[in-house]
Amino acid sequence: MRLSLLVLTCCLAGCSRYEYRLPETGATLEGTVTYGGETVQMAQINVMSDKAQAIGQIEGGRYKVENVPLGQVKIGVNTEAMRSNMIGQQMARAKGVSTGPALKFISVPAKYAEPDTSGITTTIKKGKNTYDIVLMPVGK
Repeated sequence: MRLSLLVLTCCLAGCSRYEYRLPETGATLEGTVTYGGETVQMAQINVMSDKAQAIGQIEGGRYKVENVPLGQVKIGVNTEAMRSNMIGQQMARAKGVSTGPALKFISVPAKYAEPDTSGITTTIKKGKNTYDIVLMPVGK
């Protein structure tokens, strides 16, 4: 009886959804993001399929997300997630600390922040995938 209880406990502990790790997909997604013709320089990029999700960010005017799910995905561009980075950069500059070239913060409409509401989709294959995201002002 004790042995079967121990086995059951170990099985239940091993099935925790928090311990599950997705296998490497061997796929990356990268490109640029523009909004109303301007390059977005700061944003979190969220790539989501029905079963998995991967997150990256824009650096140097380009985004790169690693281990993206394969197949049809939805993409979110969240500039508000990076607003604190812009504020930190401005504070450092005010103190005379160089943080590299000044980045322009462009706030995009909230509908683009979430993959489910953005309307941005693409298909991911194994290897390097390039997809430039062109966002339009809402209502245009």
